[in-house]
Amino acid sequence: MGRIHYLLLSREGGVSGGQKMAVRHVEALRDLGFDAVCYLGVGSAMPTWFEHQAPVEPAKVLGRDDVIVIPDDAPEAIEMALKLGGRAVIFAQSREGFAALGFRPLSRFPADRFPPILAVGPAHAATIRRAFPEARVELVPCFADERRFAPSRTKKRVISLAPRKRRLEASAIRALLGRLHPRHAETTWYEMVNRSEADVARALGGSALHLSLNRLESVGLTTLEAMASGCVCVGFLGIGGRQYATADNGLWVAEDDCEAAADALAEALDLVDRGGPKLERMIEAARETARAWSHAAFLPRLEAAWMRLAPDARTLTP
Repeated sequence: MGRIHYLLLSREGGVSGGQKMAVRHVEALRDLGFDAVCYLGVGSAMPTWFEHQAPVEPAKVLGRDDVIVIPDDAPEAIEMALKLGGRAVIFAQSREGFAALGFRPLSRFPADRFPPILAVGPAHAATIRRAFPEARVELVPCFADERRFAPSRTKKRVISLAPRKRRLEASAIRALLGRLHPRHAETTWYEMVNRSEADVARALGGSALHLSLNRLESVGLTTLEAMASGCVCVGFLGIGGRQYATADNGLWVAEDDCEAAADALAEALDLVDRGGPKLERMIEAARETARAWSHAAFLPRLEAAWMRLAPDARTLTP
């Protein structure tokens, strides 16, 4: 029987949605009866910004029946898997990162050893199938964790945002909102920078609005977490957000159009201030969207994928 090893490569244990999802896979697999662990790369550190129950193993030589799950943006690890043989799976969470860093080493695998690929969203899966028609692609969508992200009893007139990928745009939108819509110039903003998952969950749960600053996302998980938290969501989709954005579940604008984002924020603030059925419908549509990308929806997809990839790693019946 083999063990499933999710490779984690992080020298500082910093904030990364990809790291969190890998750890959540391990937790879920163990709950489903699979023998799975986090496999810590040499010189790497486990993330400390979220709590987890996943077991951790240091780097070591794997057995013939073991499976290593490699991040799509780790070319050296992909090359090593090619050299050593054994059972490998690629965990694809970033379209651009995969293309820039993972495509070249992956293309060197012979057809009879080409590793299966786990994709976190349908659009990303479609891109992978287009790039590698010979690949076995398993769609296991990422999830906005309803066990952690939910509305607080009281919402405050606060705009939450995670500006890490769009710092210039965040500053521009804030300035444009105050200048073009002076009635909203004194609005409270909350920047989620280097915060723990628990802090982010509290911030989103208590914020009435969320400025979506997705950029080059395969899905756009923070926006889905904001939807699950009952926020009115406004802003950019980062390409991947197009998989779930509708005219009913948020106020979305064209990529990089900061003026349009400021106008949409003003509209959203007016909606929050007025209250009423239109606001309630948008919030409920957003929460319904998040439910389609929930942990509950994720579990059967993960179970089915690994029953195809490594049924021998399932040692217990949950």
